[in-house]
Amino acid sequence: MKKTTMMMAVLAVAVMAGAAAQKPVKLFLENDGSPGKVHPLTLRDHQLHPMRGFFYNESYFLIAITEQGYYGYVTFLVSNTGIESNQPGFSFTIVTPDRVRHVKDIDFRAADLKTERDRFEFRLAGNYLRQTAEGFELKIAAGDMGMELEFKNTVPGFVLGNGRAVFGAEGDHFFYINYPCPRPVVSGSFTLKGETVPVSGWGYMDHSIFNSNPAEFQEVWYNFKFHSPTHTVLISSFTTPPVYEKNFGHAVLTDEKEVLCAFTDVRVTEEEVETDAESGKPYPARVRYELVGEDCSVRAVMDSSQITEKFDVLAKLDQRWYGRTVKKAIHAFIAKPWYFRSVAEVEVEFTVKGETRKVTGTAFNEIIFTN
Repeated sequence: MKKTTMMMAVLAVAVMAGAAAQKPVKLFLENDGSPGKVHPLTLRDHQLHPMRGFFYNESYFLIAITEQGYYGYVTFLVSNTGIESNQPGFSFTIVTPDRVRHVKDIDFRAADLKTERDRFEFRLAGNYLRQTAEGFELKIAAGDMGMELEFKNTVPGFVLGNGRAVFGAEGDHFFYINYPCPRPVVSGSFTLKGETVPVSGWGYMDHSIFNSNPAEFQEVWYNFKFHSPTHTVLISSFTTPPVYEKNFGHAVLTDEKEVLCAFTDVRVTEEEVETDAESGKPYPARVRYELVGEDCSVRAVMDSSQITEKFDVLAKLDQRWYGRTVKKAIHAFIAKPWYFRSVAEVEVEFTVKGETRKVTGTAFNEIIFTN
């Protein structure tokens, strides 16, 4: 008995020591360390923030969900992990109503990137993303694919606190994000195989920065974008390795005009999990989201079984022999990333200042396995 008791005591001390050794995670605080508030964006927030570190990656991500059954998304990226420092490029995808994916990835040289000091404008050759009085304009083309879109803001862009999720006591590793277009009305056109498709619908835009290797502090991403005629819910969350004290969470609830609530307490529960045969990943058929704040709460259950996209994130490396070698090295030493997207009608229940409502709309859900 004494030996068993002593062993249990040693294990308890070891567990407590391990818990005490966990690295802190600070989510979107003000510069003075107080809880983050919602702030309007400045020109400096919109513009690039170039850094020297190898893992610096800064991106502008936009998505357009159309009433015609198409959807498309774009990433403008500046990175130090390419051939040269601050190398720009873009990737864009158009998904047809029958769920066929069309993808273009183009890299440029650092000298090809043009920006402006007195306004936000990001240009690569004839492609651009720029701010307007009402929102943003996008023009992008490669081969027989293209997009010309206008994003009109209905909810002003914002940043929560100082915009940073910081991992570790030193503060050297962070993920920064702001939201230039939380709930835009989208119009314009897609071009696919030389044919023009008119676009009308809704969308989303964010601007983010990683300054460290994401595989060190993230495991599985959950991104939920919900739109109804009256409300929007945006959720971004990822699990962290056990060395960190908590997961990453950022979420907002908006009405048609403003952010009603912002959350960093994001609780994600996977249900009906089965191993996906192709990727080997434990994929859930349902995801339950719960957002908890002082005066607000949000609950939603996503039917994530209705998959519209599933792919190996590094698959494009298979196209060349040296790419296959790089992919094997990444798989061996860093990660095996896979991406899943699902679309479904969702009922969202939210409580704001004691009043509870339910609204139904469309949700786009991403689950990204980093490792």
